[in-house]
Amino acid sequence: MFLEESVWIREKLSDLALPPEAGVLNIGSSDQEFLKTQPHIEENVLAPLRARGCVITNLDIRPARPGDYTGDITDKNLPAAIGRRFPLVICTNLLEHVENLETAFSNISGLAEDGGFILVTVPNHYPFHPDPVDTMFRPGPAELEAWVKRFCPAETEAAAVVEILSPRYYYFESRFPFWGYRKMIFWRRWFSRWRWKVSCVLLRRKT
Repeated sequence: MFLEESVWIREKLSDLALPPEAGVLNIGSSDQEFLKTQPHIEENVLAPLRARGCVITNLDIRPARPGDYTGDITDKNLPAAIGRRFPLVICTNLLEHVENLETAFSNISGLAEDGGFILVTVPNHYPFHPDPVDTMFRPGPAELEAWVKRFCPAETEAAAVVEILSPRYYYFESRFPFWGYRKMIFWRRWFSRWRWKVSCVLLRRKT
């Protein structure tokens, strides 16, 4: 998750009318070591939810932490295995690594309770990055909304393409001695056609 993306998520989630002690399912949460490399996830997304009394449960294909779920989002039996639905389901920057999108979106939609919220983000303009695969799924917000709405009745609460502006994301090592340093990012930062972008949508599942 990018810094700018986490800020967008924080702003949109702050407006949601979530019930007291609302359950939040965080899909593709990875592990604690990964979260240490991206502290803005905790600061902008997870901590504000906990401060409101929300109970966050993580779901990842890696071995789970106590109280979390281990599972594959493309497993058709996943909703039955979890056995409950949530007022808020979050899935960020995962679906470009999923080969069976139909089952993935079906599960995401099915894990949100009626009247609950679904937040999904996917790279819109971003390089190939296998983890272990990258299908190059790069939808715009309208396409992302349509995928969710194929599997459940939903209304769009917010949608945007978020541009990634933080220079640190564009740093790279160069073997050319005349560069002389790492922060050669002007060609991406200043020319919008090269800026990385993320499609972000927030939908509410109809009752």
